Amino acid sequence: MINALKKLLVILTVCCLCVCSFSSCSGGIDGDEAKEFIGEFFDAIVAEDYEKAETFLHPERPADLETFIVNIEKEDGIDFQAGIEIERYTNFSIAYYDSTVDGSTYGLTMDTNVGDADVEITVEIVQNDNGYGIYNLDIDT
Repeated sequence: MINALKKLLVILTVCCLCVCSFSSCSGGIDGDEAKEFIGEFFDAIVAEDYEKAETFLHPERPADLETFIVNIEKEDGIDFQAGIEIERYTNFSIAYYDSTVDGSTYGLTMDTNVGDADVEITVEIVQNDNGYGIYNLDIDT
């Protein structure tokens, strides 16, 4: 009788763990939506609509994008207004839960053409209780 209860308890525990893991997967960030989100962010940068571009940033990570972009343009001699064309995606990372941000993350690294320059851009999007948006942006010229 006790062995049968132990087996039943193990089976119930396994079932609960499976249900929990499946439900946590549904809370992640969709890759296609993230790519579209990043594309819209790039469109705002190209249009020099920095106010709109800043709405794509995560609420926990506000930034002065105009100053950031203008500094990169001056230092590296590139022109974002000439366009940002994604050549290929080179890496991605997904975490359905990351304790450092208390939510889901989706990171995407891409080779791009910014005007005539080859530029590697990495974007990390975070979704947590405080919002959804770009949490980290790295532009490597």
